[in-house]
Amino acid sequence: MPQLHRRIPDSLPVLATGARWRDGASHVSTRDLDLSTLVGEQHRRGLARLRFTRYVEEQFRQHYADLNYPKVRPLLVIVTLAVVFLTGFGLARDNITPVTATFGLAVLMPLLMATLMASYQRERHYLYQPLLAASTLLTGLIVTSVTLRASLHGTPYYFATEVAWIMIVWLISGLLFWYAATTALTITATYIWGLFHWKFGLHETAFEAILLAAVNAVGALCCFQLEVTARQSFRNKGILEDLAERDGLTGLYNRRAYNAYMERIWRQSRRDGGQITIMLFDIDHFKAYNDLYGHQAGDDALKRVAKVISLGAQRPLDCAARLGGEEMSLVLYGPPSDFSRELPQHLRQRVETMEIPHAESGASRFLTVSVGVAVVAANGERSLKGAIQLADEALYQAKEDGRNRVVVKDAGSSHIETGRFRADRKRAVGS
Repeated sequence: MPQLHRRIPDSLPVLATGARWRDGASHVSTRDLDLSTLVGEQHRRGLARLRFTRYVEEQFRQHYADLNYPKVRPLLVIVTLAVVFLTGFGLARDNITPVTATFGLAVLMPLLMATLMASYQRERHYLYQPLLAASTLLTGLIVTSVTLRASLHGTPYYFATEVAWIMIVWLISGLLFWYAATTALTITATYIWGLFHWKFGLHETAFEAILLAAVNAVGALCCFQLEVTARQSFRNKGILEDLAERDGLTGLYNRRAYNAYMERIWRQSRRDGGQITIMLFDIDHFKAYNDLYGHQAGDDALKRVAKVISLGAQRPLDCAARLGGEEMSLVLYGPPSDFSRELPQHLRQRVETMEIPHAESGASRFLTVSVGVAVVAANGERSLKGAIQLADEALYQAKEDGRNRVVVKDAGSSHIETGRFRADRKRAVGS
């Protein structure tokens, strides 16, 4: 997985559209626009195989880990202290071999400490589940070894420890279902293998094998239902948060969500050395359109234009928003591709080819948009405010040059000072 996608901030809205270009045509429903985040896409797909789509899965795993940290961290500390105590006690009484002591102190303890440290490092949450599974597995194998040896020496009640640890793996360890299943079943299989290897009695072997199978069945059912519930809650919470950040008329993200998104994506770009393409769209002569055709027609036109712009948000970190009135924005994260370079012109043309009549427009017989585009890198030479203003300047130039056109400014080659177009426009109005 690319580093960028692994380090998506938890609070960053993961944005994408369910629409796809097919032979130059778009296929998107109103429902798709209402739930155009990946969380919404997951809502439509369901919970097949207890796994979300790629980016939502990462966010869910961090969320799931956060829910379980309060009970898992004390468990890791207790197991670590138990390993130290039992190893020291065993060596003092000569009850364990040097190999077992070395395994506990040199392998299991560092693994437990690494798991505990990973629980405090959110940027490495992708390591947490594998480390936790390995820790619980190795601890379970030690428990299995102790239980079998105790049974060989006439103390079969140690078997309760084996049952307890398997239930801990299923219900307390905070492992996702498939990690828990792999861990618990491996421990169980090892124990049953030990029963046959050391030739325990047939009745004892059958009884303990059946009991472990029942324990695993109950644990698996409970763990599965817990994870399904957690995933449904996470998905529904994401959809509600997404809808709260939407503009009520167009379905695009609102200004508040856009501002928060820009702050986060700018920090992401600064960390990764990436680029951002900021597109500002302004419907040409929209006030005249409202005055001529009425506000209901104006609202319908805004919704149709917004639907076209939303189709440009194809990737998980892209964002389409309504900034206010007839002004909208589309932000693409990552280096410009052939698609992103052609996209502004393509969207402008799609708006015009909808052929929404506009008799008061001096740019066309139909409703059109002017587009200002800024391609910037988040570095010390330009601030986020300056990047947005660069796109704003490009939009003003597109309007001054006759509207219904696209103007692109690259921060690396542009020498335009911020505010020049606004100043020129004010002087022109004053004269």
